[in-house]
Amino acid sequence: MPLLLTPRALAQRGEFYYQLATMIRAGLPLIGALQTLEKSPPAASYRRPVERMLVELKGRNTFVGALDTLGDWLPVFDKALLEAGEKSGRLDECFKLLASYYEERAKLAREIIGQMLYPVIIIHLAIMVFPPSLLKAAFWDGAWGAFIASKVIGYGLLYGVGAALVLSSSDSRSQTWRATLEQLMGAVPVLGRARQNLALARLTAALEALFSAGVGIVDSWELAARASGSPALAREVMKWRPQIEGEQKTPGEILANTSVFPAMFTSLYRTGEISGQLDDTLKRLHEYSRVEGHRQMQMFTKGLTIGIIVLIMVAIGIQVVLFWVGYFNSIGNMLSQ
Repeated sequence: MPLLLTPRALAQRGEFYYQLATMIRAGLPLIGALQTLEKSPPAASYRRPVERMLVELKGRNTFVGALDTLGDWLPVFDKALLEAGEKSGRLDECFKLLASYYEERAKLAREIIGQMLYPVIIIHLAIMVFPPSLLKAAFWDGAWGAFIASKVIGYGLLYGVGAALVLSSSDSRSQTWRATLEQLMGAVPVLGRARQNLALARLTAALEALFSAGVGIVDSWELAARASGSPALAREVMKWRPQIEGEQKTPGEILANTSVFPAMFTSLYRTGEISGQLDDTLKRLHEYSRVEGHRQMQMFTKGLTIGIIVLIMVAIGIQVVLFWVGYFNSIGNMLSQ
């Protein structure tokens, strides 16, 4: 799996699943659908994995077994849903769900990039201009060495922080590091809630598919927790097996005694569990968490954009004030002489 999924890569992944869902719903067998995609994949990088899957399927391997031979080409979330879909005979539904999931992620990524583009350009210009004294010295006194050195340091720090954020959020990092990063981001207003809701959306989607596939309660919860991408949720759920198998507790009863999951999630899940309408409840929780997570992420991005612009305006205002203070002081000194 690539280190950074761009909106284009997310859209291509969504198109891949959409084409599979469409062809399977039209009555085409899985091998036939993959053969069609092999000839016209959504991107050239998909051709080799599709070829590998076809070789495995023709060798009597299962679809999930074929996916396992591709290593980390697909994330855990995708594999969990596809495994559930294969077991339940609902691969077309899982393909459709994943197609919608990646289309929404691509749309959200484009919106965030669009909103952040202007402040990023402003930050680059600000690094180029500030401090004005170095800019003045470079153009008037020829002191280009100090000017270039300051810009190299400024842009180096900017891109270094960006690269660190990308690397730290990668799935290849250790669970301990990802858990620490989750705690740090969870403390950020709005962003923490947005990340939690998006993790819950992934968890509920995986749970609904796994339950429909007839997977056991404990195994479903553990697999869905890993698919959520949240180390905190996975760590909590991994403690449940002794309570469910040994103490005969239900997940709803365990949820009532934990603070990791939101109160509304716990309440709705317990209601669905008691009423026997858990499938509908999980669909409702998935939709709510997805919409709320996207809304909060957009809110955070807009707030961050406004904050960056305000900080730059304040910095410009300080420089203007300092300029005029220096100017009037120089006039006062001239008059006093």
